[in-house]
Amino acid sequence: MNRELVALLAHDLKNQLGQLEAELASLSLQPDAARATRAHQHCAQLRQRLVAYLTLYGGRQGLRAQLEDEAPADFLRTLEHIASRPEGAPLHLCPAAGLPPYWYFDARLVRLALEAALHNAWRFARAEVLLSVQSQAGGLLFTVEDDGPGLGSQDPSAQSSTGLGMQLCAAVARAHRREAVRGRVDLLPRVGGGTRFELWLP
Repeated sequence: MNRELVALLAHDLKNQLGQLEAELASLSLQPDAARATRAHQHCAQLRQRLVAYLTLYGGRQGLRAQLEDEAPADFLRTLEHIASRPEGAPLHLCPAAGLPPYWYFDARLVRLALEAALHNAWRFARAEVLLSVQSQAGGLLFTVEDDGPGLGSQDPSAQSSTGLGMQLCAAVARAHRREAVRGRVDLLPRVGGGTRFELWLP
């Protein structure tokens, strides 16, 4: 199994297991049938995801995007209800006007990258997280923005290791190419404070 795949799986499963750990810790303090059911569903989803990852991305040639026609606005809405989403800052979807009706990308890989970016944003957001998609420079640009302390902040609560997450997202971006043009990711200061993550697909 290639190193990019191992890192991608480890990062995604770390986020999922962290959320499950919090759910189980809460249940140990105050048992609740409805929350126990959600935790059980979360366990089942983790098992299904692991099987799917090993089946779909078990090759030895690095990540390979399986490009299919997807409706960007519809795809964005599928991220509104992430099973492992923590409580806290609400998520606002902001699809831009004039989006193409479809674009060719690997929805499974892109979802993994955006979920990783969203989990990082939720860690630091104070009041909101924004997820958007728009056409830019002949490609499709997904952005995740938070209103947290921002890059380079001296606030100890803002210190995190985003290097692994960015490497994983970069691997997803590189797996998307059109002729010699490959996808890219960037982590930038957000206008007005906070952080802006960008995933651009050709």
